Amino acid sequence: MTTRLLVLALVLLAGCDSSTGTVSGGEALVAEPDSGGGTTWTALYGDFFGPSGQASCSAQATCHGTAGASGAEVSGFVCGQSKEECWAGVTQGIAVDAGGVFCPIVCLGTCPQNGEACNVSDPTQQTLYEDIHKAKGSGLNNMPCGGNLQLCPASGATYTFTADDLGRISTWIQQGAQND
Repeated sequence: MTTRLLVLALVLLAGCDSSTGTVSGGEALVAEPDSGGGTTWTALYGDFFGPSGQASCSAQATCHGTAGASGAEVSGFVCGQSKEECWAGVTQGIAVDAGGVFCPIVCLGTCPQNGEACNVSDPTQQTLYEDIHKAKGSGLNNMPCGGNLQLCPASGATYTFTADDLGRISTWIQQGAQND
């Protein structure tokens, strides 16, 4: 069992990005059907959004690790370096006094950046869902992006969220997007 885990870790590391910021390793990853990973933020962060998640939001320097990263500059979403920072980035966005102009990618009530009401009853209307959902086939619904965010077509996504993945994320949003 330990040998299999070591081999898996080495294979995963071999497919990661290089120090130049380019992604290598072949085809986009496709998740296995949900193996019961759960719908808590802890499970979603570990499985998808955290640094070792399949669709890590902060693993590449151009993504959402800091407010100065290009992904954060065009979305207002900063995942940061911890589960708590990433949850705050998802549900609160960049604060207005820190230069934030975008509503959070999961807006639960009123957008703190503009004071407008958010559509909380339908998870598919949340920016997070729209950005990771592949049905549209164009635009920026291609996260995570494997290259320059501005030029990244839907085919440039480095991970394809399955229906089960989207269901887990939708359930978390419907249950109030708690930091659980």
